[in-house]
Amino acid sequence: MKPLLPTVLLAVLTWTSPGLVIAGEGRHALIIGIGQYSEASHTSRLDGVPKDMLNARIMAKEMGVPNDSIVMLRDDQATKASIQNEYKKLADKVQAGDRVFIYHSGHGTRYQKGDSCLQGLQTYTKGQFTYDDILSEEEIAAYTTPISQKADKVMVLIDACFSGGVLNTSTRSLNAMLDVRPKFSDSSDQKCENVGVNQSATRGLLSELKRVGVYEENFVQIAAAKDNEVSWDNKDLGGLATHTLTQCLTGDATDLNKSGAISLEEIRACAQSKLNALMKPHERLGMLPSTIQVRGNRNLIPVAIQKPPAPEIVAQIPVTQTPAPVSPPRPISSDQPKPPAAIAVPTQMQPVPINPPPAIATAPLQVPPEAVKPPSPVKPIQPPRKPLTVTMLPLMDPTIASLATLQDIEQQHNPKRQVDVKVGKSAMKIGTDRLELTIKSSHDGYVYMVLLGSDAKSFYVLYPNGLDKDNQIKAGEPLQIPRPDWQIKAAGPVGTNNILVMVSDSPRKLDNLTIAAPTANEPFTYALNDIGGRSALVNFLTGSGVDGRSESFGAKLVAIKEVR
Repeated sequence: MKPLLPTVLLAVLTWTSPGLVIAGEGRHALIIGIGQYSEASHTSRLDGVPKDMLNARIMAKEMGVPNDSIVMLRDDQATKASIQNEYKKLADKVQAGDRVFIYHSGHGTRYQKGDSCLQGLQTYTKGQFTYDDILSEEEIAAYTTPISQKADKVMVLIDACFSGGVLNTSTRSLNAMLDVRPKFSDSSDQKCENVGVNQSATRGLLSELKRVGVYEENFVQIAAAKDNEVSWDNKDLGGLATHTLTQCLTGDATDLNKSGAISLEEIRACAQSKLNALMKPHERLGMLPSTIQVRGNRNLIPVAIQKPPAPEIVAQIPVTQTPAPVSPPRPISSDQPKPPAAIAVPTQMQPVPINPPPAIATAPLQVPPEAVKPPSPVKPIQPPRKPLTVTMLPLMDPTIASLATLQDIEQQHNPKRQVDVKVGKSAMKIGTDRLELTIKSSHDGYVYMVLLGSDAKSFYVLYPNGLDKDNQIKAGEPLQIPRPDWQIKAAGPVGTNNILVMVSDSPRKLDNLTIAAPTANEPFTYALNDIGGRSALVNFLTGSGVDGRSESFGAKLVAIKEVR
């Protein structure tokens, strides 16, 4: 598609600083960690919890939480009453459209009382630990409900284990020999049935929140282990799940679908691979890696921009040379005039050298040589050195990758914000038919329209634009797009146009876009459909481009064919 001449639009997406994280007043974090328990509670310490607290703070900062919005409870501060109080204060503070990160690290536990067996997190007590001191998953759900009902997105990460079934005599003896231990403590002399609090047989955190009306798209629960597994603590690395998730969230995860953003599922896959590598040398001793679980919105993008994106084709060794400049894109259709030479692709859109990532702690956990004495010494197998070679990764189909960009953006929507889009014609005849859309929103807001053309070469920001910047919409009132003074005609090639329509509570910062005045002879300029352009688009619509407190938006992705 292209606008009818002479009224045409010029819009260039600019690239923000790589790694930039914008802290917002509408982002909050509650970080709870207990590694030192009282002597009276008869609970072993977890030496890695201080590292967990540091890592959780790093994650919160990466997610844009400002320092004064991070609350931390550690060790003797984390009594059950204190935790309840901080949840209440957080619920009072959170406003509509905010984002919240909640983190727990410590022992999972279970306690037998009569015919009842309660599993959950062990809080700090000065005296003997009792049934009433357990912080159950149902209680966490109750405390989280008023937060989730207001916030745009809530992420809860729990690094503990709830099942004691694998803690047999052999495993306990290994704990004493290795510098790693399960994050689980038995709190009752009586034996509970081996039922984990996060098994499907119980209501669980996510299911309880859904029961009271919290949308799955707005909530994420991350657990360090399955219900029948233990999560592992190490004094140097902290909780292994927390350690690996931090590495992957802060830059080590791979954008598998080349959408320009890293989803939680991509972060989980990265962290699981690292955790498996850490525990691999100890499998022969019965020490198996836990399985990181993500429930809820697995497609959530916690950090819009993490580090400079890799080029579409990259070498598997650090790139130190300066890459060749990117050529300007071709026009959207063959009959469209080329942009004049004065319109240059911003240098920010060009690939940048990739620095090698910081060293990753993936060395095996150390076992004292006197602790385990197998019949014959077992030494790690060192692979032979190979000549340094460069392997080129395959180039992903830009159509698939760019559609994934729009889908990733759409999946960050808040289901409480309903957007209805009616299309005038689902198939438009090239050279004849014009685009006609009618948009309705359940809430007041600001409309943004992004077109991925049928040639899949670039993204066009159709609305707002240089001719029409008044993109406000009223709840329940239909909005006709395009307006009478600017139109868009199908210009080919044959194929499918994908249009993302967003209605956001807060406007986007237009200084992230460069708007040039249209002329009779100049067509669109646009975001390149490469990894840099995709990432810039995601950041503009879902990241630092938000100009206001509420990050909530509704979204609808529609497809319109172009035919001859």
